[in-house]
Amino acid sequence: MPIGTAQAGTSPQRLVLAGVTIVDTHDGRKTGDMAIAIEDGKIARIERRDRIGSGGASKTIDAQGKFVVPGYLDMHAHPLGSRDDEGSLNMMLAHGITGVRQMSGSPEMLSARREGRLVPTDAAPELLMMPGMILMPLNAASAAAAAAEIQKQKEAGADFIKVVLVPPPTFFAALEEATRLGLPFAGHIPPGVDVAEAARQGMFAIEHLYGSLEACSTEEAALRRAAGDGAPRLPPMPEGFSLNEIFERAIANPMLMRPPTYDYEQSIVATYSADKARRLAAQFVAAGIWQVPTLIRLRTMQLGDDPHYRNDPNLRYIPRVTRQMWEGLAQQFSARVGAASKKILADLSALQLSLVKVFKEAGVKMVAGSDMGGQWCIPGVSLHQEFELLGEAGLSPLDILQMTTLHGATFLGREDTMGSVAVGKNADLVLLDADPLTSVQNLKTVHGVVRAGSYYSSDMLEMLKKSTEARHSAAAGPSN
Repeated sequence: MPIGTAQAGTSPQRLVLAGVTIVDTHDGRKTGDMAIAIEDGKIARIERRDRIGSGGASKTIDAQGKFVVPGYLDMHAHPLGSRDDEGSLNMMLAHGITGVRQMSGSPEMLSARREGRLVPTDAAPELLMMPGMILMPLNAASAAAAAAEIQKQKEAGADFIKVVLVPPPTFFAALEEATRLGLPFAGHIPPGVDVAEAARQGMFAIEHLYGSLEACSTEEAALRRAAGDGAPRLPPMPEGFSLNEIFERAIANPMLMRPPTYDYEQSIVATYSADKARRLAAQFVAAGIWQVPTLIRLRTMQLGDDPHYRNDPNLRYIPRVTRQMWEGLAQQFSARVGAASKKILADLSALQLSLVKVFKEAGVKMVAGSDMGGQWCIPGVSLHQEFELLGEAGLSPLDILQMTTLHGATFLGREDTMGSVAVGKNADLVLLDADPLTSVQNLKTVHGVVRAGSYYSSDMLEMLKKSTEARHSAAAGPSN
């Protein structure tokens, strides 16, 4: 039976992980030579290794020397609705991701979820949250239209409202309606919107740090006016592309929608105030708003033709048509963005890392997300790259582990069932070859994964990757 089906993982009546070192995500304490007994998808017992017998019907995994942590949560990703939903989900599981916050939806996807036919494979992370249609001028051209759309999404079962690009009056009216209906309001800070005011009025989560660097500028008001006065425009595209293809490319790298001189970004960098950043962080803490930085997504947009991403061997896990599209965008980026502009974008990328450190030091609530689906953001791989960038920002390995486990559970209001390794919690776990608290790189040493009580060995995880690669190779046909 092909990997990715119901029998891909080992799911005996009782599974025991023997000899593990358990990492406490609350404080980083490590307890060695432990055994974890799993029954019916839950952690049933945690004892010293010599106190838990395997039992006649048990499957015992010798995990001596391994470290166990809760399954990783990618809190901003787009695996569903991609060119290869199954491959994307398999790749995420193979990299230790046991839960995903899907950041795009539709009436059809919400209906498919209700009917249990949305996720095409059992070797997949849990679908944690999903919105309906993203709020944009097409479905939220006015406050009344936005309210009607939000009501429709509430009835269809959306878990939250995602906003991207609406005028400030519509934005705040939509926020008020979502709050009235009890739906978390999350997404981008559109041009012209005051990010601090959005936090004060109850916005639940901000993606990609949008709006924050502008608010840290000594020229904040002028920047906000400039952003509100301008309208994003599609970049020039070669003839022969359909409207859908042009839209897909614009989403893959929105930096190509900006003027090629990047004066706006240069102003953000030149007028950044560390004092204003700290004051903004304090406002976010007071409001209780979440940040989902997605540093890898920002980096790949701002360094769109970087050979580090263009030559990544993991691109073999991406459908060839997507790889070709990404490479075409990289070529367009090279032709359109000169050396001076690249320096501005590199400085902007570095500033975003600095802002995340400010947020961490102030106690702003943050979770890890990769925006898998954007240019160069490879399923599973991109979350590991996010870990690395968070480390570059100055966060500790424990900080990063918490962002992808414990804080995700808090974000979801599910601390009772996930986020730490404890009796009664879901058996969604990652076995690591190396201590995750001594190096960010060790968070990538995935040896095995337990998903809903099913065990995926390193060989099984490798098979998930290979099956994804093989499917793309077969679909692409011979190379010219």
